[in-house]
Amino acid sequence: MTRLAAARAMTEAELQEQVRVMCAQLGLFHYHPHYSQRSTPGWPDSVIIGARVLFRELKSEQGTLTAEQRDVGERLTRAGQDWAVWRPRDLLNGTVGRQLAAAAVQPALWEGTPP
Repeated sequence: MTRLAAARAMTEAELQEQVRVMCAQLGLFHYHPHYSQRSTPGWPDSVIIGARVLFRELKSEQGTLTAEQRDVGERLTRAGQDWAVWRPRDLLNGTVGRQLAAAAVQPALWEGTPP
């Protein structure tokens, strides 16, 4: 199966599970609401906390953002937050792994006497 065919075959739930597993392997805190119908419309599927915070909306290759999801993404971005949409192709081409690994990296601690 080609990468494109694999991406097209992957469901949003399968992508979500892969993200959850990768976060656990990297020691990242991962929050995903299990019942989004009771959440505020538009809130991202995944909030990932490490050395920085990632807000990620997950979609299948064919999935589209709702107006509320676009609005929340724009608000988060204007507020200086790291918001993006991940699709199966992003998992398969390494984008998800690179972004999670970068979020897991702790900045160097101060190794001297503060001024």
